[in-house]
Amino acid sequence: MKSSRLNSFTSRHTLIVAGILFFSLILRATLIVRGGQFYFSDESRYQISRDVAGFLLHGKIGMALADLVASPEHLGFKIIGVLPAAFETMFGASLSLPALFFSLFSVLNLYLIYKLSQRSGASPNQSILALLFAASSHALLYYSRHLLPYDTALFFGLLALYVGSNEEPTINTSLACGVLGCLCFVTYNGYWTLAGFAMLVHIFVRNNWDGIFWRKAILTALGFILPVLLLFILAHAFGINLFSEYRKFASSIRQGDFVEGWSLPFEYLWSAEHLNILIFGGLSLFSISRLFKNRDQNHQWIWAAGLLFVYVSLVIFSVLLHKFVVYGRLARQMMPFIILLAASGLSSMTERTSSAGRISWLVIALIMLQAAWNFAASYNVSYPREFAARIQAQYPDFEFSEKRLAFGAPTACRYNRYILENAKYFLTPPDSTPPENGTVLLSVFHPVNFRPYQYEGYPAAQRKKFRQLNLKMSFYEVNDEFRSEANPAWISIKSCVVKDN
Repeated sequence: MKSSRLNSFTSRHTLIVAGILFFSLILRATLIVRGGQFYFSDESRYQISRDVAGFLLHGKIGMALADLVASPEHLGFKIIGVLPAAFETMFGASLSLPALFFSLFSVLNLYLIYKLSQRSGASPNQSILALLFAASSHALLYYSRHLLPYDTALFFGLLALYVGSNEEPTINTSLACGVLGCLCFVTYNGYWTLAGFAMLVHIFVRNNWDGIFWRKAILTALGFILPVLLLFILAHAFGINLFSEYRKFASSIRQGDFVEGWSLPFEYLWSAEHLNILIFGGLSLFSISRLFKNRDQNHQWIWAAGLLFVYVSLVIFSVLLHKFVVYGRLARQMMPFIILLAASGLSSMTERTSSAGRISWLVIALIMLQAAWNFAASYNVSYPREFAARIQAQYPDFEFSEKRLAFGAPTACRYNRYILENAKYFLTPPDSTPPENGTVLLSVFHPVNFRPYQYEGYPAAQRKKFRQLNLKMSFYEVNDEFRSEANPAWISIKSCVVKDN
């Protein structure tokens, strides 16, 4: 009888976990098919994966390797990207296919947060809470539509933390923790903080300070260093100094303000999560306060230390050392630790009251409502590529070259009797928008109005300017008088069609 009840509970628990993960995957797939790929310049790194896949399928291994190491930043992402790129080479180019592939890592991150909660000795209900909170996090969702390395690197970092926090570390777990930390770093160099923390946890937690400490330290270091050494040798064979290239790349992360390093993580998380970050933050503080009364909760100390380690590292290297500027994508490393602490906090809070069930359901309901509102903002974002395609479908006599989506493209372009404006990525806010001399046919808000994007290299003054401009992508038909060849304003507008040379 007891065994039957246990099996029933386990089955129900497994179904809930699978249901949340499946629903999260559907949310990401729906987001992806709505477009947004190749909006950011960093997404062009996936094109290297495409080129490498093409070389490999034609047996040009040397050219493939040379192409990979020519620009070694986020090298792991380019290597992993060869797999979906190979499918593209065989079955036809697609923007959705690689995005769907990389979105799997986003879903796996939710599962790893759940597994980390389990490893901490949390109850099944607390682990489900951690998974539910992770699934409701907007910061862990919206990047899945883009071809960027952040979710993939986060996966390796969380996996390194999961492996490294094993209660009975072996030679294999130490090596694996180092290798996974390395994969996290080389996939997205900005997540060195998460990689470093995962390895420090493995080395310093649960030691009897005899030979095991040195064994873990040496093996973890070997696991990290050996793959990096192989990459250095490979790059050197093609005349690339990987150390020098990494140093130059690190010094280039300066778009924005160093002094915002302490405040930007909070502003970013508010812009991405809104009420949920206040709920998660409050529950996390409650969980941390409980740690001082119950010092046996080792894993909760780890989550608190991880949150502090990431935040302090960002502040030191931005505000104090001026080594790099803090962006939203760096601050989101804090979310898994906040979520794990919040799940622990709600679980502890409900244990202390007689109305535990009602409190839990009220908090969960608020989180779900805010998540729905947050997610809707992502689904309603329109992008230049998709906006131009929509125009071409509705107005066949309008032509538009994809090259006009490239960085440095003009704010407005013309073709036939039409003008398309603001269908581009803005590195800085435009001084002014061109006058609308005609009838507006289509108009949608520019993606820069999506608040989380404004924390990716735009300093406070530029964020304020964008909010004042409230930019729209507009397509309109101009009158005959304005499009006269005698009108300098018409002549000065570049064509929407770029001729191939």
